[in-house]
Amino acid sequence: MLPSIHPLLEYRGSPRACGKAYGDQQAERLRIFLKNIPDGGLSTRRRRYARQCWKILRRWQEPVVEFLHGVAQGSGLSLEELTALQLQEEYGHDHCHCTALGATGPATPDSAALIAQSWDDRPPLYPWPQLLRMCTDATPATLTYTMPGLWAAAGINEHGLALCWTTSGMRPKVLPQPGIPTYTLIAGILGCRDCSAALALVRRTRNAGCFNFFIADTAGEVWVLEAMPGRVEAVQCRDIITRANHYQCAAIRRAAKQKLPPSSTKWNSQSRAARIAALAERFRSHIDGRAVETIYRDHAPKEGLCICQHGTPHLTLDCFYMLPAKKEFRIARGYVCRHDFAVYQV
Repeated sequence: MLPSIHPLLEYRGSPRACGKAYGDQQAERLRIFLKNIPDGGLSTRRRRYARQCWKILRRWQEPVVEFLHGVAQGSGLSLEELTALQLQEEYGHDHCHCTALGATGPATPDSAALIAQSWDDRPPLYPWPQLLRMCTDATPATLTYTMPGLWAAAGINEHGLALCWTTSGMRPKVLPQPGIPTYTLIAGILGCRDCSAALALVRRTRNAGCFNFFIADTAGEVWVLEAMPGRVEAVQCRDIITRANHYQCAAIRRAAKQKLPPSSTKWNSQSRAARIAALAERFRSHIDGRAVETIYRDHAPKEGLCICQHGTPHLTLDCFYMLPAKKEFRIARGYVCRHDFAVYQV
């Protein structure tokens, strides 16, 4: 049984300097990950799509674009290839089966915000995650959960703004459009001070794909942003809010023409959504770190339909939760039922 320890990368300087250092240190990992993009690899069609997205991305948030230029310099990869890495969610979001929770106000003992998720994906991805602590002269310091090239897959910044998320738009599959990749949008959001600024950024951004973002800040605000290409619906959490891998907002369900199949071990979003909602309700008014850890170690009603996934067919690669008021990121490796949570500060 391995301890809950992730490699921790640390960078300081300008966004471009940090990107160059990251690209140089991670060059081999970036190339290997690029060659293993799911469902078809980096095909001619996907390269063309990456070029379309880069034309939009290069005019977006300057610190994010500067970081990508630095990664290109450090790794030797082209900006088209790096954009393709950022588009992992848009290329193959059918593989992610995460479950997320947000709580604030009367749902928590101290009325402070909390957000959490399991990061469930294909078992071969288990060795890849790392943590990254970055402090640039243009953005707030951040602590992020990363995959190669996806330097901000989730995380928290020095102001206490935190983000975790689940994928959505899978039944039927909502096709991506040219725009800002989901993983790049996360990096931009973590450059904001609070939920209000993050919401404003998302609303003026042309998003490429689908997601259910959970954002939280030190003021106790928690929001869920359900999105499909070019459309976002924002729901404020007053006490408890949960999501699996489908939309719950009526407007976006209609726009996506969502039609969910019955729950099974292959498609378990509805069972996990019901289970996480029931567990959160059980701990109402007492949702703190200990309660979250108990919830994410859940194995009822049976394997494959519960929260802690053991690889049938998806594996909980990691589970983490964030406490904005404390600027804390807590994470456990693999099967949550087997590991303690390690605590990190931004």
